[in-house]
Amino acid sequence: MPVVVEVDLGSASSRGRPPERSWMVRMRRGDRWVIVAIGLRRYAADRLAEQITDLLNNGRRDRS
Repeated sequence: MPVVVEVDLGSASSRGRPPERSWMVRMRRGDRWVIVAIGLRRYAADRLAEQITDLLNNGRRDRS
């Protein structure tokens, strides 16, 4: 089962974060997951997810 890197909206209100800094990056395999980063802006979360995906794919981007 492959590892999937996801960007998702986390909670801003529970930590007093502004809404624009409530994005998180999570890695998941099946029903197991770990949050890698939280409190990011959307563009930063997308970029981090890209970098992790590239690393997991040995530098080969998934073009699907």
